[in-house]
Amino acid sequence: MDRLLLKRLPRDFKSNIGRYFALMFLIALGIYVIVSMVGAADMFIFRTEENKSINMVEDGNFTVFIPLTDEELETLTDDGTVIEKAFYSDVKMQDGSILRMMRNRVSIDIVMLDEGHAAEKTDEVVLEKRYCEEHNISVGDKISLAGREFTVSGIGAAPDYEMPIKTYADAVVESSTFGLAFVTDEAYNELMTIQDDSVQAEEYVYSFRLGEGISASDFRKKIEDLDFDYEKVENKYFRETIDNALEEKYNIQDDVNKLDDGARELYEGLGELEDNNDKLLDAVDELFDAYLETAEKSLNEEGVFLGLTRENYAEKLDGLVNDINSGKTEVDNPQESVDKINSLKESLDSLTEFADGVVEYTDGVIEAADGADELSSGTGEMHDSIDELLDELFNVDLYNLTSFVTADNNVRIGAAAEDVAINKVAGLFAGIILLALFTYVISVFVINQIDGESSVIGALYALGLKKNTLLRHYITLPVILTFLGGIIGTVLGFSPIGVDNMTTDTYAYFSVPKLETVYPLYLIAYGIILPPVICIIVNVLVINKKLSQTALSLIKNEQKQSSYKQFNIKTENFIKRFRIRQTVREIRSVLTVICGVLISVILVELGLDIYVMCDAVKVSNVEDTHYNYQYLYKYPDEEVPKGGEEAYIESLSIDNDGYTLEVNIIGLNEESKYFDAVLPEGKHKAAISNSIYERFHFKDGDSFVLSDSATDSTYVFTVEGKVQYSPGFTIFMDIDSMRELFEQDDDYFNAVYSDKELDIDSGRLYSVTTKDDIERAAGIFVDRMMGMIVLIISASVIIFCVVMYLMLNVMIDRSKFSISLIKIFGFRNKEIRKLYLDGNFIIVAVGTLICIPLGKKFVDGMYPMLISNIASTMQLGYPWFLYLIAYFGIIAVYLIITKILMMKINRITPAEVLKARE
Repeated sequence: MDRLLLKRLPRDFKSNIGRYFALMFLIALGIYVIVSMVGAADMFIFRTEENKSINMVEDGNFTVFIPLTDEELETLTDDGTVIEKAFYSDVKMQDGSILRMMRNRVSIDIVMLDEGHAAEKTDEVVLEKRYCEEHNISVGDKISLAGREFTVSGIGAAPDYEMPIKTYADAVVESSTFGLAFVTDEAYNELMTIQDDSVQAEEYVYSFRLGEGISASDFRKKIEDLDFDYEKVENKYFRETIDNALEEKYNIQDDVNKLDDGARELYEGLGELEDNNDKLLDAVDELFDAYLETAEKSLNEEGVFLGLTRENYAEKLDGLVNDINSGKTEVDNPQESVDKINSLKESLDSLTEFADGVVEYTDGVIEAADGADELSSGTGEMHDSIDELLDELFNVDLYNLTSFVTADNNVRIGAAAEDVAINKVAGLFAGIILLALFTYVISVFVINQIDGESSVIGALYALGLKKNTLLRHYITLPVILTFLGGIIGTVLGFSPIGVDNMTTDTYAYFSVPKLETVYPLYLIAYGIILPPVICIIVNVLVINKKLSQTALSLIKNEQKQSSYKQFNIKTENFIKRFRIRQTVREIRSVLTVICGVLISVILVELGLDIYVMCDAVKVSNVEDTHYNYQYLYKYPDEEVPKGGEEAYIESLSIDNDGYTLEVNIIGLNEESKYFDAVLPEGKHKAAISNSIYERFHFKDGDSFVLSDSATDSTYVFTVEGKVQYSPGFTIFMDIDSMRELFEQDDDYFNAVYSDKELDIDSGRLYSVTTKDDIERAAGIFVDRMMGMIVLIISASVIIFCVVMYLMLNVMIDRSKFSISLIKIFGFRNKEIRKLYLDGNFIIVAVGTLICIPLGKKFVDGMYPMLISNIASTMQLGYPWFLYLIAYFGIIAVYLIITKILMMKINRITPAEVLKARE
């Protein structure tokens, strides 16, 4: 019996060849879409990870002001860390483009060549592949660098420039204006000696691979600990910035130095006076003694001998006056003598006071000298204390380090793999929907097949055939076909029209070497094994139930009537009454048709969501950009250029489903010309952009956390309003509050916005972003995603058409007995169409009205997960005409299919009733 059933399989296939091919095509198409999308993404993800060890991709890089010495390099590499010079100089080409000239890499970030060989001679150069593609350069061509002719020996890609942008701040890849060139050490050194305006200043960059157990933060600390004399730096803007930052400190130090010098001079001057004290006292004593001696001589000439001294002159002279007045001492003219004696005494008193004053003066000089000594010592101690205090107040950490970027934070590294991660998620998401669709189609198809062969199955039962044998028989052909469909879809998915086709946009944007396709086992199993496994499960469940009927019921082909409650229909129109009752009887079939429409609509709307979002990014990013120029400073100026508006910008990050996304914080003045923002005051209050609101749905009063990986710190902000600004993720703060939060000076700014080009020295700037740059960057989304959009929508439309045909065909097959019966009653084909197909039209029309918004809501709910690695606006609203196109497109498909099905209805004969009777 098994042999007989096996021989029946080819006849079954031939009799249902259209359905089987449609089912196989559906499976093959679905698997093709999944494998091509996911396989392309896996190729970049797996190969990029694999090439990290082959190309010795850096763990990070850092830039310095002054090249490191051999001793410093030895200090940094003593823990096993590997460092390689990656110095470069940008060379301006004749067409205005820039080639970043570097030495050949040896141990880190090794260039992978697609064509040719590395530069071995001093006149050979290797160029980056995307630049060559944009300029139609091939191996063997000649190019001129700074007046020297080079031969292109190779074309390839550098792993640290997978996203070949000139600066980290660049928003979009423009390979027509920027590329890389690698030459020998000798050629590079020679070019560095050329004095040419086309050759820009050399940048001192070092790439590194960390030693075992060494973290990036530890390595950075070692660099910062190296001795650094900033006065050796030739960059005048850096010197100017440091001098401005330390100007007040220097002024205070100068004043303290003057005070210290004055105290020291005072001490030295008083010391000299102290040294002359003895001489001054001796001179006063000599003067007093000489005056006493003169006075004594004058008295002796008058016959008076007193023996005057400094101690007794007052007493002796007063006694002499008394004696003259009393007559004890007789003189010729007593009054005259008394006057002379009193005058002498007054002179001696004056000399005594002078001598005492000199003594007090010398004592004061000694005390002042001692005080000046203490003052000088005090000012010295104060000088040291003030120096320490100034070092704390004016804490400007000066390191020989201008930038330090780890590979994880380097947007150039692994950019392609990170970008296609969304394709993988979208493919797997679409795969889940397609598998649900396969399950649905297979179950309906098998049920219809069992119903059509009911009498055959009953006869086989009557002959004693076991249910399990029939079960194996009926699942064999569907399993074989789904298996073949899976193989075809998987093979096509991994073929050039699959994976290779899906990689075109990535290769046309990123600088990635030609990669070999990967064949992950899970994806092969997904494409080949999963469809037949689902088919087996569904068929076993469905067929087992159907084959549980009795042999007689199966032979009679008894139509199982759906149980439903009787109800009255008020309309007297027969056709309307018939349609309503037919719909109620076939409610399960109706629901399955609607489910098929819903699943197909979900796929279509997934593609439309991708397009609508990309188009919204293209339009909104430009509309919300009201400035024409954004200047981001590396070395801020003291004053805002005329015609510019100052701002303060910092970059932090936010976690989104495991992805770290950049968030820009822009500090603005109260009335900004270029941003329509109401700025809350407070260092933890911010207004959020609409792109953040659309992704996270923050409301006023909500708090969220941003982090700074460079300093390992976090910041909490409270939402206070929303700003219409779509480019990237942005929050807005009052500039004074922001300065306070990040501990900057009251007049600090590092960005300027303007509606016209400003005269700012390029040496001060980190980057210049124009509105044209934003417009080009926004347009990239549509261009790069268009391939996937077309693939998803095209596949969805095809799947929808096939599903719609199969489902309507099933409904006709299920009604074949009824159609045959009413033909016996004399109904014409046009009337039969009104009873069956036009009734289904109403169901499809109403069901589509429900499915389109329901599917839209479902896709919109899942979409944030699909773009969790992208910081952008997420405007998913359709313009009204897209809904109309989708709706009337479905209706048009239904009408075309009904035309096809009418041909089938025309072939149904009254004999179908006779086949079903006893």
